Amino acid sequence: MATIKEIVKIRPHLPINQNRTIDDAVKFLCRHNISATLVSNDAGEIVGIFSEKDVVRKVLYRELDPKTTKVAEVMSSKIIHVHEDEDVNVAKILMIMNGVRHLVLVDDNHHVCGLISIRDLIESDLTESKELLKKVNDAYYEHEYLPTWRISSNRVIIEPHEPNVDEKTSSIIKFL
Repeated sequence: MATIKEIVKIRPHLPINQNRTIDDAVKFLCRHNISATLVSNDAGEIVGIFSEKDVVRKVLYRELDPKTTKVAEVMSSKIIHVHEDEDVNVAKILMIMNGVRHLVLVDDNHHVCGLISIRDLIESDLTESKELLKKVNDAYYEHEYLPTWRISSNRVIIEPHEPNVDEKTSSIIKFL
């Protein structure tokens, strides 16, 4: 299997200070078109992750004031990291085992080089499956599975048509 840095498009991390308000943090997420960000303390150390989920479940649901509530009060302080050269499946397992949707990505020197999400990993799965999806699409939608027919005397004879696809693609199409 491929490593995270080979498969996942790693975006640079954009930390926000833990002393910023939720209102500031939401504007930050929207401005950068992201759904989560790393949270840093005044020394620049990563101390948590702040996401849209935190806004909904920890701010809005609890009816906290976004203009006065600080990021540090609602951020997820459970930080799980994974090395950029690790197998993509290890990242998936870490997310599932720890009940998180984001992992901090580190390099050989244990410096933070990004933040990956479950969505990044799903997109990597789709990229790997691209070849198989193309085969399925070509076989199924190019009418290779439509039966052929011919007229004999006074009746129509329908003959099944077996496309020229490999076993794995055929099993997927039969499942559909």
